[in-house]
Amino acid sequence: MVQLPSRFDPEVSHTLERLAARAWPADEVHDVEGWLLRRTDGVDRRRCNSLLPPADDAHARRTLDLALATAAELDVVASVQVSPAEAHLGLDDALAAMGGVSGGASLVIAGPAPGAAAPAPSAGGSAVPYAIEGGPLTAEWVEAWADVSGLDGTRETAELVLSQLSVRGQFCAATDAATGAPLAVGLGVAEDGWLGIFSLATTPAVRRRGLASAVVDHLERWGATRGARRSYLQVEADNEPALRFYARRGFHVAHSYHYRTLKP
Repeated sequence: MVQLPSRFDPEVSHTLERLAARAWPADEVHDVEGWLLRRTDGVDRRRCNSLLPPADDAHARRTLDLALATAAELDVVASVQVSPAEAHLGLDDALAAMGGVSGGASLVIAGPAPGAAAPAPSAGGSAVPYAIEGGPLTAEWVEAWADVSGLDGTRETAELVLSQLSVRGQFCAATDAATGAPLAVGLGVAEDGWLGIFSLATTPAVRRRGLASAVVDHLERWGATRGARRSYLQVEADNEPALRFYARRGFHVAHSYHYRTLKP
């Protein structure tokens, strides 16, 4: 099991959660006593269809019933992202007592964004030479993301969520230099001195050949031009390859989170 060092700072973690919410923006966001009620019809992703609590655990517990009642009125899924989990132990207990089912255990990890790093070589340690390109959201990048990740709903997510990022987002792809086939993709979102890294994926046939590093290097260099000095991302707690990859890049665990979903 990969063990990244843990450095929990409540203020930093609250900042990261708000940044992540803006980096993966819901179609509708309603602020209720500090709760963010997020709804995105047509996109089956919890990060934009859930409730994010306010920073203070006691306040979150006092206003929980109001947040859930408002969510029901607005047809927002009654799924609470208990984040940072380390700062919301009381809220988690309250939701568990209400029958909330736990799922989606994840980590938010953070590290340096050394934007001055030299560009990766065009071969990237791989037998397949590649080209790296980044820019605004395009139909070509969305197709590459769909091909490389194998995820469903990528086109809907791009249309309803990622299209809101504008100049805050950098959409990067590594392609086969000979055929133009997509090999790896990633998304960076720069805001308030932080670079959020999302949707990093590599085609199975070329994994562990430096392509993910090349994409992250590109995003970090771009982030540096936007003032980013640190990076963060969300990763499933049991994703060993990803944790190993980011451990080598000097990342640490900022906090953990999970969801508590209540029955309708």
